[in-house]
Amino acid sequence: MLEQGRIGTRQLSTLIFMMVVGDMMLIYPSVITSYAKQDAWICALVGVPLGMLLMLMYLKLYSLYPEKNLVQLLRSILGFWPGTMVSTFYLFFFLVGASTHTREVGDFITSQVFQYTPIRVIILMFVITVGWGLYHGLETMGRSSELLMPILIVFILVLAFCLLPQVDASNLKPVTDTGIVPILQGILVSIIYPVGEVIPIMMILPYTLKQAHRTKDVLIAVGIGNLLLATLVTISLLVLGAFVTQHNIYASFVLSQKINIGGFFERIEAIMASSWLISTYVKAMVYMYAFVAGCAELFRLKQYRMLILPTTLLVFGLANLVSPNLTFIVITVVPYWVDWDTTLSIILPGLLLLVHMFKKRWKTKSSE
Repeated sequence: MLEQGRIGTRQLSTLIFMMVVGDMMLIYPSVITSYAKQDAWICALVGVPLGMLLMLMYLKLYSLYPEKNLVQLLRSILGFWPGTMVSTFYLFFFLVGASTHTREVGDFITSQVFQYTPIRVIILMFVITVGWGLYHGLETMGRSSELLMPILIVFILVLAFCLLPQVDASNLKPVTDTGIVPILQGILVSIIYPVGEVIPIMMILPYTLKQAHRTKDVLIAVGIGNLLLATLVTISLLVLGAFVTQHNIYASFVLSQKINIGGFFERIEAIMASSWLISTYVKAMVYMYAFVAGCAELFRLKQYRMLILPTTLLVFGLANLVSPNLTFIVITVVPYWVDWDTTLSIILPGLLLLVHMFKKRWKTKSSE
């Protein structure tokens, strides 16, 4: 097999949790509020159980061929050549996803923290770190996420607790006044962005240890991650209001700047930036791993490590080309990214389940 390492259910769950939170920890409140306005908190909460159902669909798809990764699964269900073509679509998505997450890190750092540092320096440092983590294999990735996950949970809870004195419930009014279409769009965003982008985990599932409680732990990880994001959305609306949340792409970063308890506990936005970098780092690393392992499987290579260096250089180049600036990402990329995620994360997996079901029925009728 391509991957000799194995991770346990706990490492798998932490990887999935970090991917759900990922880059959404910083930009999710702004994105979902741009659709549902002051009702974004409702959409985020509704998206928690629906996201768990979507993850359950991925697990069901994986259970059809539990020893095969995504590329092998597509070839088994669709046939060699159709499966190869669809696999290339997914691999392109993984590559662009890793590049986009890397670009997000560069835009955030150069606009909020190191404003006089060239963005290419930040991107280069980030991709080198991602490539280094990828080189050490899947077990290292899983255990690193297991160590780093508590930092995210603690910070989000501290952020929510410290902002309670600044909460203004009138910011949520009028409730359900935005209309049914914006609310449905917000619900779709609450499913697609946090959970739909976990699809690269299909390249990792075959290399996890088989344990009876794996499905339950994975669903709990997805639910907790989405619930923490819903908490960020709600706090952002209660403190900043819908207008400020919608028009500030880094709403969570602004929230961390507003914390001031007794004049001594304040200015913790650096912790916010560090937490977001950790989760985005893990997400970008999983995306790059899915691309590298998928390419190795596609071309029947014996191991994938030889592809890490060229992939790292490719991601560095694409991260500089994927968008000219932050405004382009917000205005142009984000609206169409929803459609791309919907196609690859809901429509295609659903069609794969249907194709497998029809093939199974056809074989049963043929045998009769």
